[in-house]
Amino acid sequence: MRLVTNKTPDDSATGWFVRLNSGDVTQSTRQEYEAWLAEDDRNRERFEAVANSMRDLAPLDDWMRTEANRLNARVMARRARRTKGLIGVASAAAAVAAVSVWITTNPAGSYTTEPAEQREISLDDGSRIHLNSASSVAVRYSSDARTVELKSGEGVFDVSRDAQRPFVVAARNAEVVAIGTQFRVWLNGGDVTVTVLEGAVAVFNRPGPGETSVPGSTRSDSEPTLLYANDEITLSNGVMSEVESINASLATAWREGKLIYDATPLRQVVAEMSRYTPIELAVADGVPDHPITGLIQIRSPDAMLRFISNAVPVTPVRASKERIVLHATPPVPE
Repeated sequence: MRLVTNKTPDDSATGWFVRLNSGDVTQSTRQEYEAWLAEDDRNRERFEAVANSMRDLAPLDDWMRTEANRLNARVMARRARRTKGLIGVASAAAAVAAVSVWITTNPAGSYTTEPAEQREISLDDGSRIHLNSASSVAVRYSSDARTVELKSGEGVFDVSRDAQRPFVVAARNAEVVAIGTQFRVWLNGGDVTVTVLEGAVAVFNRPGPGETSVPGSTRSDSEPTLLYANDEITLSNGVMSEVESINASLATAWREGKLIYDATPLRQVVAEMSRYTPIELAVADGVPDHPITGLIQIRSPDAMLRFISNAVPVTPVRASKERIVLHATPPVPE
């Protein structure tokens, strides 16, 4: 089993915490865990601190219950502090599988935004969903799980901790298990992108019905990838990318009415701008994919088009009542 993380020692403890609770804990995994504990005497206390922060979130398997008791005895001897228990990320993923058909066939609690519309949704448990334009989610809460299916578009999820009900976002083949966090999930064409603003999430790659793991993928469907603040990962055609470090606040600047770009190709910028206008925006064939850098205010379509025209040599031409095409601006005669 492979967990992607190369963070601080405290982050490594969280990584082991998720790894040991992701299901199918093998003897090899246990040996690797023991080796990690032996690397630094403080690793036991780091692991115990993570366990305390996630206490009572899910049942333990027999080995993890034994391990919790062993750690508890060692730490109590040193610090007279009590271990509280461990989370089961695998149980959260299983909860998603149990309700996925229900979400598909009876999406009670569905929310949708139109193009140029954003919406903030307050859920019963205090969690919030900020839906971007042209987006849709289906929410299903039960006594033992909180599941949200992102059907289209993009959302930022601000999760309220509930010790008895894991919070999971399902988006195509991706399942994102929240660990007390704020994160973004974006369905961009055939890709699923997950970005963490605060806290941490565990991302699973789950093949759909009749699908198998894609050749070339470095992770099986049972292996979680742990993301922390300012980490981002993309699942494309069943293959999960490596973790990238980004400025997450820039990726979610749309919540403040802004789009921020750094050498982003023109067509990508225009495609995103189209989500915030009542008309379709397009780039004419033959126009170079100029890099765009700068900040765009999304409240005014006219202002967005002026920005693009000032940034690169293109001219907006209205092709119809509902469509504007950017054409190359002819060079000024010398």
